Amino acid sequence: MRWLTVMVVFSHRTFRWSLTRRNLLWAIGLVLGFWALAMIGSGYGFWATKKIMSFGRLQKETQEQQDQLRSSLDQAQALENEVTALRKQHTDLMRLLDPKAPAGTALPAPPGQPSSAPVPPGTQEKLSRLRQDLDYTAKQAAVVRARMEPVIRAWSHTPSIPPTAGYLSSGYGVRLSPFMRKNESDDGLLGYHSGIDISNNLDTPVQVTADGIVVEAGWMDRYGWGARVRHSEEQETLYAHLNHLNVVLGQRLSRGDILGTMGRSGNATGVHLHYEVRRNGQPVNPQPYLRLQRQWLQAIRKS
Repeated sequence: MRWLTVMVVFSHRTFRWSLTRRNLLWAIGLVLGFWALAMIGSGYGFWATKKIMSFGRLQKETQEQQDQLRSSLDQAQALENEVTALRKQHTDLMRLLDPKAPAGTALPAPPGQPSSAPVPPGTQEKLSRLRQDLDYTAKQAAVVRARMEPVIRAWSHTPSIPPTAGYLSSGYGVRLSPFMRKNESDDGLLGYHSGIDISNNLDTPVQVTADGIVVEAGWMDRYGWGARVRHSEEQETLYAHLNHLNVVLGQRLSRGDILGTMGRSGNATGVHLHYEVRRNGQPVNPQPYLRLQRQWLQAIRKS
């Protein structure tokens, strides 16, 4: 029995397709089947991403990057130690060359040699080389220190690592609110997302992304359980929708410290972390900050 017939008529030919109820049901079944497979594939992709991007791996990578940065920054201290050693050698030689130096400053004379004995051959040349090495190393130390000091200050107090492991479930900027009437910013259906959402399993650890002090901790209305950390006069970060909060107001934190665990408190449709970076009190896109530590490390290696 024909249920639907489609005809296309041309001047010289007519095309006709007939569709029975059974064929229509088969077509609908195929479409639903492909849709189900696509949904299962997407779900598996999210599951695999969460498994691969474990917090333990993230924390290990962060620690390795910090160790490499510290190793690079230690170059300045090593050069300064070398300068100190050269200065000591220089002072000792000056005392050796000046037998009339005040008591207690001259080096002991070798056994059987009076204190006023002639200067050993080659001492002047050695002193000249040491002076040159001292001048060169001192300049190198000054250059490295001048280059590293701004990096040290910026690195310590700038958010520069991911706050947790997972997949990005919502980006920064304009979006459709997951709630029909209100979202985190108290907007309507179409609102402005002031941070990014990272989704993973319940109680995935959340780490602070730079050194700072906790200026707000507790229940934060639509944000649920959360914390706000001030890193400098200009920069702050916010961590929301936590399941457990491990910090208190006024607590000082170092990059990588665990401040809580991921949850769905407040206005949240699922388990995730809402993460914000604020400059001068205004939210900015957090995504460029997630890999700053890696970028700095690469820049130091190339310099």
